[in-house]
Amino acid sequence: MFNSKILKVMPYVLGALIAVLIIVMIIVKTGGKQESDATELKSENTVSGDTVSESTASESTLSDDNEADETKQSSGQVAALFSDTSGMPDELPEPDDGAVSQELPDKGTPDTGTTEPAPVDDGAAEGDSSEADDMTTPEPTPTPTPIPVQIEFEAKDDYIETKNDVNLRIGPSTDTDVFANLKTGKRLKRTGYNEKWTRIVYDGTECYIYTPLVTGVFDEPTGDGNAAGSASTGTATLTQGVGTPNGHIICIDPGHQTNGNNEKEPLGPGSSEMKAKVSSGTSGNTTGHPEYKLNLTVSLKLRDELVARGYTVVMTRETNDVNISNAERAKIAADAGAQAFIRIHANSATDTGVNGVETICMTNENEFNAELYSSSRKLSDSVLNHVVSSTGAKKRYVWETDTMTGINWAEGPVTILEMGYMSNKDEEEKLLDDNYQNKIVLGIADGIDEFFK
Repeated sequence: MFNSKILKVMPYVLGALIAVLIIVMIIVKTGGKQESDATELKSENTVSGDTVSESTASESTLSDDNEADETKQSSGQVAALFSDTSGMPDELPEPDDGAVSQELPDKGTPDTGTTEPAPVDDGAAEGDSSEADDMTTPEPTPTPTPIPVQIEFEAKDDYIETKNDVNLRIGPSTDTDVFANLKTGKRLKRTGYNEKWTRIVYDGTECYIYTPLVTGVFDEPTGDGNAAGSASTGTATLTQGVGTPNGHIICIDPGHQTNGNNEKEPLGPGSSEMKAKVSSGTSGNTTGHPEYKLNLTVSLKLRDELVARGYTVVMTRETNDVNISNAERAKIAADAGAQAFIRIHANSATDTGVNGVETICMTNENEFNAELYSSSRKLSDSVLNHVVSSTGAKKRYVWETDTMTGINWAEGPVTILEMGYMSNKDEEEKLLDDNYQNKIVLGIADGIDEFFK
């Protein structure tokens, strides 16, 4: 009975043993392949020194497929063994195929991860570098000093005086180098004149000075070469025109002086009427700036402008601390042979709203010099018109009067320019402005030019 049961079960036991044996063989075979592949992969990684994540992902995907194939094969083999299920127990333990579920790297999958830059060909790099080093960078072409436009000079053989702080250049152009800077005015030998540049000799070298920086022309040098100022003519100062003189002599009288002189002098030649010789003038209502200083400032600018235009200029004064009466000032102009006597003044009024420019001359019935009325009126009109045009100031009028001592004693065309009202705040501010003064000067000079046409 017992033996018959054993014999009945034996087929099942043998089948199970055979199945187990097959499974073990499969496991051993698979494990050996995995170890071989892992060893080979480790060797490759050792050589490359890098494991790329993207490659790993690709291998993992392929391993999943291989794992599924292997599992299907094993299951199929077991299933074949147990295809005859007759007489089998109701339950048999399922084989443990967990060992089969492993990642199997695939050597054929290319490494598509990030790679290092292609190695630089050191030889080529060095060659490029040495070639660059051997290349000669061309030197930039230096910019030559511009050659001044050829200027024609009128030959001269006399002396000029310069302003302070001026440059002497090696050529007649500001593009040329400075030969010397004169901190103080000098009297220098002149060899040539042009309206823009004057050729002179300094320290044995011929060089050039900008013509407007020349203050006067002289026949003789000074002992030390320094500027001696304008040549004296009595109490006046005379400055010859720069370049070719235009043949005209102008006398400029900066009105008033530091201290007035209340001594009396005749109103005109042979007159029994007496007036104070000279006053100190008015002053600005706002600033208190004295008129006599303003008059001299503008007069000196006018002198330089007229000299630059070729006029010979006589100044009745060049400082404020003088004592020259109005009659004496007219005598200076007459003695110098002045063809126009320009008297520079500023105005004042009790009404601070009054403003504008005016000129003054004698009437046509003046008992002292009525013969000068026509020319003096022409000079007065011309100066007034041009100063108004240059400055934009209000034009008042030409005041004809026989009450001015300096006019009555004149022996040539004369005018008094009242530049504006120092009693008017706005006009006072303008009169003390350097640029506005320059406009006044240009207007006077243009008016004189017109007068001689």
